[in-house]
This record gives sequence, C-alpha cells and structure tokens, in this order.
Amino acid sequence: MGLLKASTALLAAIGSAAAAPTPESQQVAATTKYCDAASTICYSEFTSTNNIAFRIAIPDTATASAPFDVLLQIVAPKATGWAAIAWGGQMAYNPLTVAWPNAATVVVSSRRATAHTLPGAYAGASYTVLPTSATNTTHWKLDVLAQGVSTWTDASGKAAGLNPASTAVPLAWGSSSRAVTTPASNTSTFAGHDAKGKFTHDLSSAKIAGFEGLVAKLQGTGAAA
Repeated sequence: MGLLKASTALLAAIGSAAAAPTPESQQVAATTKYCDAASTICYSEFTSTNNIAFRIAIPDTATASAPFDVLLQIVAPKATGWAAIAWGGQMAYNPLTVAWPNAATVVVSSRRATAHTLPGAYAGASYTVLPTSATNTTHWKLDVLAQGVSTWTDASGKAAGLNPASTAVPLAWGSSSRAVTTPASNTSTFAGHDAKGKFTHDLSSAKIAGFEGLVAKLQGTGAAA
C-alpha cells in the first residue's frame, strides 16, 4: 500500500451519524497480551464491545520525553464499515487513526477534530500500511506503522502525548457498521459512529525488543488476515 498521508480538507464528520449513536461505553478493561504467530510480534491488546481488536506495539526504548513510532493492528468483523482509535482518549484535539476495508486490503486515514463535528485531515501523523493488511470473508485487518501519534498539541496549545511506561493510558475508539463513501480514498467521507467507548491501555506491556527489525520484516512479507 505504501505511505499514506491525509493532507486535504475532509468533509466527513465522525460525530454526525444519520442515526443516533449508541450510548458511550465507559470501559476500564484489563489489557491483554496477544502474540502473532506469523510475525512473532507481541502486542498489548484491547477488544471493544463489538469485537474490534486494537493491538499496539512500541519500541522497548520508547520514553515520554521524545516521539516514538507505534505499530498498530486493528482486526474488525467484516461488517464493520470503519473503525478508529483516538490517541488522546477523546475525539477532539488529538490524533485520530481511522481505518476501513477496500477490496482485498485496508485504507488508513489521518484525522483530527476540534469539536464533535467535521474532523479534518491531520498532517502531523503519517502511516505506512504494511502488506500484511488484508480482508477475508469474516474480518479485515490493518497492520500499520504510525508516526506522529505519540505526541500532539492539545486544546490549550500545550504539548501532550503518550507515556510508554504507563499501565493505564487513556484511549478511545469508535466504529460504524456503514461503509465509507469512497473506500479506495483515504480522504473519503463517511457516516458517524454507531458505537464508541473509552478505555485505558497498558503501554508498558506493549514494548518489544528489536522493533525496527520486526517492522522491516513485516514490510517485506504478506499474509492473510
């Protein structure tokens, strides 16, 4: 898929669902460890109430004093039109990683909102979609290297970011059962979420040794979802 950077204004609104969304699911669930047999990468995993798995791996050298790369895996049921993670634990003023299926692969879109309407493109983050991303008859899977999601500027203009040593990093997720308008485009418009929630994630258990080498291995291989 190569490097995808969302850099144009978007007309989509995550919070503008045609139908009223379900109540927000407030979750402080224990993060579990998931080890991918094919890649040998072990992720820190959270699974949403609608069975979307959000898996995170970071370098074991990551510190809160400097930006760090994030290896993100999202595995969603086939019926999921799009799924997203908010790195600051809320919709507004933090990086949003949005993903959706497109034929045999998966598209990622970089976004950021200043309110609960009209999230725009976010040039502060970039993504390399890995060739292990795929779809099949039951689910779709995104494997992506994310850069620029570990630090950002909050609503007051202050620096904010992820603490890789924390066992309880506040994150949020959202999803919709409706497909996006133009699946092949990472600037596609899409309907608002019909499911969402907040959770805490154990980033300390997401640290892995040999991060760069493992990512390079993923970049050179392909695998079914």
